[in-house]
Amino acid sequence: MDYTRAKLGQVLLRDGLITADQLEHALKEQSTAGGKLGEVLVRNLVLSEDQIAGALAKREGLRHVNLTHIDIDRTAVALIPVRYAQRKQMIPIGFEGGRMVLAMADPLDVEAIDEAELWSHFKVEPVVVAASEVRYAIEKYALEGNALQELEAEEDESEEPLPDMDELEGDVPVVRIVNQLLRSAVLDRASDIHFEPEETYVRVRSRIDGVLVEVARLPKTSQANLTSRLKIMADMDIMERRRPQDGRISLRVDDRTVDMRVAMLPTPMGESVVVRVLDTTAQSHDIDDMGLTQANRALIDRMLSRPYGAIFVAGPTGSGKTTTLYAALNQLNQTSRKIITIEDPIEYRLAGLTQVAVNPRIGLTFATGLREVLRSDPDIVMVGEVRDTETATIAVRAALTGHLVLSSIHTNDAPAALTRLGDMGVEAYVSSSALIGAIAQRLLRVLCPICKVPAEVTKEELVAAGFSPSEAEQTHPFRAVGCPNCRMTGYRGRIGVFEIMEMDPQLRTLLLAHTPAEQVREMALQHGMRSLRHDALDKVAAGITSLEEIARVVL
Repeated sequence: MDYTRAKLGQVLLRDGLITADQLEHALKEQSTAGGKLGEVLVRNLVLSEDQIAGALAKREGLRHVNLTHIDIDRTAVALIPVRYAQRKQMIPIGFEGGRMVLAMADPLDVEAIDEAELWSHFKVEPVVVAASEVRYAIEKYALEGNALQELEAEEDESEEPLPDMDELEGDVPVVRIVNQLLRSAVLDRASDIHFEPEETYVRVRSRIDGVLVEVARLPKTSQANLTSRLKIMADMDIMERRRPQDGRISLRVDDRTVDMRVAMLPTPMGESVVVRVLDTTAQSHDIDDMGLTQANRALIDRMLSRPYGAIFVAGPTGSGKTTTLYAALNQLNQTSRKIITIEDPIEYRLAGLTQVAVNPRIGLTFATGLREVLRSDPDIVMVGEVRDTETATIAVRAALTGHLVLSSIHTNDAPAALTRLGDMGVEAYVSSSALIGAIAQRLLRVLCPICKVPAEVTKEELVAAGFSPSEAEQTHPFRAVGCPNCRMTGYRGRIGVFEIMEMDPQLRTLLLAHTPAEQVREMALQHGMRSLRHDALDKVAAGITSLEEIARVVL
């Protein structure tokens, strides 16, 4: 079939990638909104960028390349300026037969090909790739690579004493690499970035969707300048290297403000730095975005509608407890209610709330702060974390005196949150009367919608995972693959899985009798509580996450 004179829509139609109705709808939208046909089809989720690139390559008689499956030659990458490559959505990837292979999102851009030949002094062999793959490759190979090369070159040129870091501004390599790493962490939706000194290098890792990924290895000789630069940005003492320090950075990334908490820790290899990213624009505080089933949403709504009592959110560090608390406060936030929070630290600011930060240096702890908060006549109180007997006792008693109290607690499941209060010394007759319920949760990574594929899983394996035989017959799970959209992880974003236990007379009786958490759990399951694992399996059945992800989180 001759494709060379066909329009892109005809190629897609002939190959069976779209229907005539889909093509007609896309052409109508293109005529009113403008843009390219391929962009319209991708925007409407009819086709992926990779499918569009394949069809475009076929029409132009060019090769279609997937950049995630090849080794890119960094020598070739360096032949074209990064800014020009970004503007033209192209990147050199290697050499063939004396020509430079140029990966392009738009192979019809003759001007870009001519400029690439002028810059590189090579004849160009264009190949077609998806635009997202070009952006990913530029970020990975060009931007960070150029800054690293300059950093290493600067250190090799001279052995003079290190310059005063106050003078490091603008285009100095160490400034560029720090800015680039922080910016990449924000764009990759990383929750934190770790600068870890090793014997011969500095390892940089980002936690993306709850999993640490190595993003760079910096020369050991850059360590002193790197740490000093971060200290200056976080307003720390650059001369202090023996004691831990903490600070805060505010940056603007793509027209939005991002706050970062910085923790500096001395180690035998040098100072280790962890930068926690607090991107308020990327964080949702809407209960509808948490991943709740309809039954769990109704249960939470009923618990939050109570005028007084205590609700605890349980789970390990990094399980999304704070996000759940903020979402609950956002729903409760009304002009008629006085809401005060005491937090360590205040991570996100919500309009309409009075938020207080813990400051142990002046004696403002959760317990002392909570006492003062209760004197301010609040209707609703949020305590960032209950971690000691005094705070737990004050919080529970406040719930008995007409306040709705929300807090987090470190336990593995919902029933254990209730028995944990007894371990802290709160009398059972007090806690059983005050408690509304407990919410346990975890965060699971969401399968990338672009590259996920059906998983080959037997019925027996599904039953072993926790599905009933009838559920296993109807369940068709997916597995992760990896593409530039998800940084080759197969996952993009996270969703909550929940276990919600609402107090009832039978559970209160067990709590008064100091019954072990496992027996409380059995009773709660009999009364309709949906376990964490079963909530996660529902999301596997819906194609949202994978069986491997459930195993990773150990539900």
